[in-house]
Amino acid sequence: MNAGQGVDSAIRYHGLDLLRSLAMLMGIVFHAPQFYYIPEMADGFRDFGISTDMIPEMELWLQILVQWSHGWRMTVFFIISGFFALMVFRRKGAAHLVRDRILRLGLTLILFASLYDMLDGKFDGILMHIWFIYYLLIFSLIASLFWKMTSSSSPEDAASGSHKMLIGLLIAFIPVRMVCDLLDGGTIGISVWYGDIKPGGFLYFAFCFLTGAALFAGRHVLDKLARKPVMLAIGAVALVSFAIAFTYVDGVFGHQRTPSGSVADAVIGSAFAAISALSWSLLLLAVTHALVTRGTALVRWLVELSYPVYLVHFLPVMLVGAVLIGKGYSQPIVVVGTVILTFMISVVTYYVLIKFTPLSWIVNGYDKSWLKLPSARKSARESARKSG
Repeated sequence: MNAGQGVDSAIRYHGLDLLRSLAMLMGIVFHAPQFYYIPEMADGFRDFGISTDMIPEMELWLQILVQWSHGWRMTVFFIISGFFALMVFRRKGAAHLVRDRILRLGLTLILFASLYDMLDGKFDGILMHIWFIYYLLIFSLIASLFWKMTSSSSPEDAASGSHKMLIGLLIAFIPVRMVCDLLDGGTIGISVWYGDIKPGGFLYFAFCFLTGAALFAGRHVLDKLARKPVMLAIGAVALVSFAIAFTYVDGVFGHQRTPSGSVADAVIGSAFAAISALSWSLLLLAVTHALVTRGTALVRWLVELSYPVYLVHFLPVMLVGAVLIGKGYSQPIVVVGTVILTFMISVVTYYVLIKFTPLSWIVNGYDKSWLKLPSARKSARESARKSG
C-alpha cells in the first residue's frame, strides 16, 4: 500500500497512546526501589546516610511489583511504537517519519545522554535509562527504508498479507524470546552505552516493533481482542504464566535471572516469562483499546507528559529514594513517596525547562509545541481567519 492510501486517517487510537504513556511513566515505579534490587548503588550516596550493607532485601510485595512491571513494560512499549510508526508512515510518508524520529529521538538522545554522561563525570557514552531511544531510532530508520521500498502492493494484498504476518509473529513470539534469552546468556540484555548492543535484547525488541507494525496493518484484530470473553481468557493466561515465571526467578528480576538449576529449569523459566510478557501485553492493549475511546483532558495531559517526565526523572528518583531510605522509612513509604515526589519534581521540571522553551521543539515536536516562532504564529492566525 502506498503511503497515505487507504488509511483511516480520522481514527485516533487514544487507548494505545495512553498505554504507551503509562508504560513510560511506570518507569518511575520500576526505578523507585532500585536501591533494593541494586544495593551497590547505595555506596555512591553515602552522604545521604546509606550504603550497600544497610540495604535490606526487597519485601515480597515489592518483588512481585518490580517483576510484574518489568515483564511487560518495554515489550508493550515497543509493540505500540511499531504500531504508531507504521501509522505515521501510511498517513504522512517516509520523509515525515524519518524527519520526526531524527528530531524527537535522535536529538533528544544526544542531548539527554550527553547530560547524564557529564553528570557521572566519565564521558563514556553511557545511555542510562534512555537506552530504548537508541533502539527505537535504529528500528524506525530501518523500517522507514524497508516500508518505502515495499509499499507498492495493493490495499487488498497488503491487508491479507498483514493478517497472516501478525498471526505468524504472535505464534513465533515465545520461541523468538527464548532464543533471544539464550543469545544474551540466559536473559535479554540492554545497551549500557552506544557500542554495547546486546544481540538478544536488540533482536527481541526489534521483533516487538515488527509485531506492532503488523498489528497496525491488521488493526481490526484490536476489536477482536477487546471482546470480554477474549480478554478474560488472555487475563487468565497472564495471571497463571506470571505466577509460574515468578517461581522460577533466581534473584530479583524475572528477565535478568541467572538459571541456577538444570537446562530444563532455565528453558521453563524463559518460556513462561515469554508467555507472561506476551499475554500481559495483549491484555493491556485490549483493555485500553476497549475502555479509552476518547482523548479526554487527562489522557492528553498524560500523553504529553510521559516522554519528557521519563527523560528527566532518573536523577530525582535516585535522590529522593536515597533521602527516604537514609531517614529509615519502611519500603512501602520509600517506594510510594519516591514515586509521588519524583513525578511531581519531574512535572515541574518539564513545565519550567521544556514546555515553554525551544527544548519542546525537540522533545514534543515543533507542531505540538506551545512555543512557536513569530512567523509561524502569524501564518496560523491567517489560516484560522481564512478558514473562519
